[in-house]
Amino acid sequence: MRSVPAVVLGQPLRRVLDGSTDDLLTAGLGASGLRGPPPTFVNPLQPTATELRRRAIYQAYRGLLDVSDAGGFTRLYGPDSSLGIAGVEYLIAVQTPEGRGTTTVCLQIPYSFDVTRPLLLAVASSGSRGVYGGLPTAGEWGLRKGAAVVHTDKGTGNGAWDVDRQRGWRIDGRCSDDASDPLQIWVPPTDARLNDLPAHSILFKHAQSGLNVESRWGIYLLQAIQVALQLLSQERASSQAFTADNTLILAAGVSNGGATVLRAMEADGGAVIDGAVVSEPNAVLGRRTEGLELASGGLRWQARGFGLYDYANLHYLLQPAAVLAEHDPTAPFAATTMAQRSQHEQWCLQLQEQGILQAGSIANGASQARQLLLDAGMQASGLALGHFNLAAGLWPSVTLTYAAAYGRLKPQEMPYGSGFAMADEKGLPRRMSDQEAAAFWCDASGIAPTAGCAVMAEGADGMRCAQPYGRFAWALAFAPDRMADSARISRQARLDLSLSMRITEGHEACLMKGALGTRPVIMLHGRADGLIPVNHSSRAYYAVNQAQEGPSGLRYYELIHGQHFDGLLGLSEFACRYVPLQPWIGRSLDRVYDRLRGGPALPPSQVLRTLPREQSAAGLADLHNDHLGQWRDAPDDDTIEFKDHTLHVPL
Repeated sequence: MRSVPAVVLGQPLRRVLDGSTDDLLTAGLGASGLRGPPPTFVNPLQPTATELRRRAIYQAYRGLLDVSDAGGFTRLYGPDSSLGIAGVEYLIAVQTPEGRGTTTVCLQIPYSFDVTRPLLLAVASSGSRGVYGGLPTAGEWGLRKGAAVVHTDKGTGNGAWDVDRQRGWRIDGRCSDDASDPLQIWVPPTDARLNDLPAHSILFKHAQSGLNVESRWGIYLLQAIQVALQLLSQERASSQAFTADNTLILAAGVSNGGATVLRAMEADGGAVIDGAVVSEPNAVLGRRTEGLELASGGLRWQARGFGLYDYANLHYLLQPAAVLAEHDPTAPFAATTMAQRSQHEQWCLQLQEQGILQAGSIANGASQARQLLLDAGMQASGLALGHFNLAAGLWPSVTLTYAAAYGRLKPQEMPYGSGFAMADEKGLPRRMSDQEAAAFWCDASGIAPTAGCAVMAEGADGMRCAQPYGRFAWALAFAPDRMADSARISRQARLDLSLSMRITEGHEACLMKGALGTRPVIMLHGRADGLIPVNHSSRAYYAVNQAQEGPSGLRYYELIHGQHFDGLLGLSEFACRYVPLQPWIGRSLDRVYDRLRGGPALPPSQVLRTLPREQSAAGLADLHNDHLGQWRDAPDDDTIEFKDHTLHVPL
């Protein structure tokens, strides 16, 4: 902890919440309010900090969870029907260790916090979300348990900048043009030539801060814990200060938040975090997987440990063609692909013309593209979500954001004239309105496309929204050389060599170690994850951990019918196929907490036999515990086992 001193900027913002009109968990909305329409502002141009917080928490719930009763909300996870949780909340701006940026920290102290058995839960937001981006998924357990909960946006968050108006957003969500305000989430560096940028540019902190924040995510979480202990001591201590020695500290996170927790545990050497739960972590192992293999269902793969940037590029290049070989017409968003079939076929033809796919029929080319993805370690169940990934513009977004972040690119250095801007009905850049700006901190996710802001690419007709199948040369240019062994891809168009080297260097700085020691840690992942594939993330991380540490405190549980976005389970085409991971986060935190309080050992690593909800003439059945599977202390044929340098995962 001494190696990462946390410097607080400005004055922390403190609020008291009565648990009725406003509360720590749902901002006074309760389950019924979270199921309703988005909270509005009395003055749409000048919302109050309270209104902004309420809408931000609403958007976090709706973006991350299925809030329907049929899907299990309030029954299997989420807030119950009792009164809200009263307490004190702080918002804090913390300087990053190198002194060139900030993170937003939120500390929530429920009045039920027990000073005699202090419990602190540290939560990192998922994706690039703002500081409340871990409240619905992990923070909820802590608040209901009576724990103090500290959140970090891990240096991403909604730290955007509107170039037209030269304005950004404060940690309390209010729009501000005061670049000297210490509570601004992010201000572009002084050497950014903003006047040279395309018209109506919007900048994002994750992509364009120049800090490669991912390489420091773990440090940011440790800083948040340090700040939390200090403020908790000021707020509630009676005789002695709260420290990592006298306070039980758990950590939890989903996706990027899960990776943040693992990074923090790798960095703290066992001195701070006592145990953790991570779900579908965006782990980056790279060369640390050398010599290891994965085996499941008669298939074997080298444990390549590709990172998100690697396989996002591969999907960007191949998935527009590969989806034509997915023949299930009921797959989520398959109808969207069929409506745009001609564009996908054109993409496939271009891949064949470039020699990336073999010449022949479109059907053969599509099948080959799909097989290349499978050969690279993707799961067939994850590829079934390719229709959705393309409709959502997932791969252009991830490719550009992470290339910029890893390369520490300044706004004017974005490759191929790319960038971000609000889009009009024709996909052309436009000015952000003042009303949109007022709500942007609440509504945006920290990465485009979001809240009307799109990824833009320069073409013959100027800047326009980048389509998942409409910028072939751009996709080809981003396909990394290190994919050649798995996909036999030769780049016909290349990034500038120096830029490519910068991106590679930044990516290497984010490699994780896989060493956690004997602390109890549960890692969850859905086998059907179409964004963070299990072979390259949780399976690879677990294999590296077992190879280094042998029997350790880490347990890995894989849900057969889990996918990445629980928030999509409110859609019928997702609900009939997949189960949520969210109930397992609460269950896992219970088990880790009990273990640390002297309870039973964690169950062995295993496959969880989930079941989709039953479909009948009366409609889709409600979700119940029977659909979620269960732990077994003797999982027998469902045991996930590492032996002879190979991780064996039952089919």
